[in-house]
Amino acid sequence: MENSKLPFADHFSKLRENPKWLVKLIAFLIISFFVSWLRFTAIDQTKLLKKNDAGQQAIDAYNQFRWPMIIGGAIGNFILLILIAFLIFLVISKIMKSDVSALSIFCASLSYNIIVYTFVLIVFAIQAIAGIDLGEYNIASLNIFDKGNGFLEAINLQYFLSAYVIGLYYYFTAKLSKKSAVIWAIVALIVLIAIGMMNAGNGM
Repeated sequence: MENSKLPFADHFSKLRENPKWLVKLIAFLIISFFVSWLRFTAIDQTKLLKKNDAGQQAIDAYNQFRWPMIIGGAIGNFILLILIAFLIFLVISKIMKSDVSALSIFCASLSYNIIVYTFVLIVFAIQAIAGIDLGEYNIASLNIFDKGNGFLEAINLQYFLSAYVIGLYYYFTAKLSKKSAVIWAIVALIVLIAIGMMNAGNGM
């Protein structure tokens, strides 16, 4: 399957022998900024604050520090997402006795985040342009049929895309067996949906 026609398969195959990270790092930083900006744009923050019984002082503080919050959120997510993906890929690759290099894993973690969060960016952009409040709906999830339903939001195309890309990494970059790659992709999907469900439960 080295010449697989699966989307992004060749890319993850090349990462094993030819890992290049600098352009990816810059690209993901830019994507992180726009995702953070659109997250704030696509959610009516004033409405959300009022819903949580915040006073006018809190609303004024938000409006005053909006841009520092956007930039800080972008940088924080940028670092956290890369670190989480890298550590998970590294630990599981070592457990499965893959000989993939740490640099290839780092590049794969960047590619993973770029692919997934480009999808998120597109979804957020569509919602911002269409005026669909992200605090109430996520058009990539089943909660498009039930306003504000966090449990349905956990059934999200983003998670299926994440699981698919994770499977590509394990098969094409880490060189695990097809069976192992599929199993780890399914595990990732289950974990992502479970986390989404737990977050929905905590938000009730």
